[in-house]
Amino acid sequence: MKTDFSIKLGARIRHFRDLAGLTQLQLSEMIPCEPSTLAHYETGKNLVSMTRLQKIAEVLNVEPYQFFIPSDIKTDEKVINSIITLLKSVDKVQLKLIYNIISSILELKQ
Repeated sequence: MKTDFSIKLGARIRHFRDLAGLTQLQLSEMIPCEPSTLAHYETGKNLVSMTRLQKIAEVLNVEPYQFFIPSDIKTDEKVINSIITLLKSVDKVQLKLIYNIISSILELKQ
């Protein structure tokens, strides 16, 4: 049964799957589970177990707590697309510098 919680959690799973560039079929094969089961998680029809959520987090290379942090997913996608657009306009030297800066920031986060 869909609940507000299951719908929001499912949207976060879908968000991180999209960011990873995976289809539902690809992720379902990596977890493993049936593609329809993953679709039910993402729509909030079924609530994912913590064990399966941990596996999804591992495959998507995110921390499990990130599924529970509320955020405006549409805004995140807009920001990411804007960054990608900006990155397409830089030269190789600038791109390497940007990569090093981002890598350093992410290492500090850990």
